[in-house]
Amino acid sequence: MSRTRTARLPAILLAATLGACSLFASEPGPPPAEIAATPGKDFSITLDANHTTGFQWELAKPLDGSVLTLVETTYEEQPNGAPGTGGKEVWTFAPVAPGWTKIELVYRRPWEDMAPARIAVYAVDVE
Repeated sequence: MSRTRTARLPAILLAATLGACSLFASEPGPPPAEIAATPGKDFSITLDANHTTGFQWELAKPLDGSVLTLVETTYEEQPNGAPGTGGKEVWTFAPVAPGWTKIELVYRRPWEDMAPARIAVYAVDVE
């Protein structure tokens, strides 16, 4: 390997490492999607899922019950889908009082002690 190529290797590795992470993120994870809600009007979040793989969405942290409650979660299979085809999880929430809260959902296999495969974060402003 030539001397020039050897000298460039650390710079290339540094650039690749910095490109893989954010130096300015205030906290790890995706930026939250914003939802405006009104007390008494339920809203739903629909997420891609595939229960045949054992993965499912779950709350990463408890909800702030003074602002928002969970009404129900349902799983909808794809109509006429082949075995093993994914579907949608629908999470329905009821805003109960004005305020701000965050919904954090993780997609994982409940029996595994591993990092989630996916994360979904929603900032909810109830007015």
